[in-house]
Amino acid sequence: MNFFDGHAFSLYDSTPDHQGESRHVPVYYGVQYNHAGRFRFALNHGPVMEYEGAYAFVTHPGAFFEYGNVPGETRHHSFLCSHGERVGKYVESGLLPTGLENPVRKIADPDRFLDTMLRIMQLLRRSAPLTPPRAVLLYEDLLLQFHESELAEPRLPAFQEEYFRHLVSEVRHHPEKPWDFAAEAAKRSLTPHHFRRLFKTVAGLPPRQFLIRCRLELAATLLTGSPHPVGVVAELCGIGSEFYFSRLFKEKFNLSPLKYRREFPAGRGGRTNC
Repeated sequence: MNFFDGHAFSLYDSTPDHQGESRHVPVYYGVQYNHAGRFRFALNHGPVMEYEGAYAFVTHPGAFFEYGNVPGETRHHSFLCSHGERVGKYVESGLLPTGLENPVRKIADPDRFLDTMLRIMQLLRRSAPLTPPRAVLLYEDLLLQFHESELAEPRLPAFQEEYFRHLVSEVRHHPEKPWDFAAEAAKRSLTPHHFRRLFKTVAGLPPRQFLIRCRLELAATLLTGSPHPVGVVAELCGIGSEFYFSRLFKEKFNLSPLKYRREFPAGRGGRTNC
């Protein structure tokens, strides 16, 4: 299919418990995505900014990029690096944005963004060394998602924002706990509906969906970094049913837990330089 020619993927990976940092002028064009956790970013030796949560940025030739973990912490990092004539056309048209003063952008639909990246990687692994046309099509959809996330974020009053950011951080770092969001709403004298709306403003997802996502992120880390059976992983993440856990996991990652463990084994290096 000649329509999709001119796009080659040079490097790609997704690491739920990534550690490390990069300082370089890229050779290729990369979509770098931080799905969960905190990271630091600086462009062309400028000030170092710190972000937490679902953010993406494009690395490209001609600029010096510095980005990586907050010391002592891990994060879920995914990247796709590519080159070719078709990629050059993305740059010329603005679909693949370069030259932005601040290229870091909050992603409006984190799970969809990650899902698209993982689907591209699966296609590339199964078709190597060829580039399947559907991977190119999904990559273009990924770039559109990046642009659609440019909408301004809604803001909360300062006293509410501080509480919800703390709560979101606690859920993210301790998803295995038996969280009761109705009780949390009652503590703040908020209706459940209003509580969900405010929580979503900060986290990007309603509380129950965010909790499930964090539990599955923890599960992905345990599957690749421990020998625990799937049932034990489910329990450690706060999900009592192995069957229910496996169904949720496959819905999110498009792979069963065991297949995910095989596809993303531990100790692959976690390289992020394009």
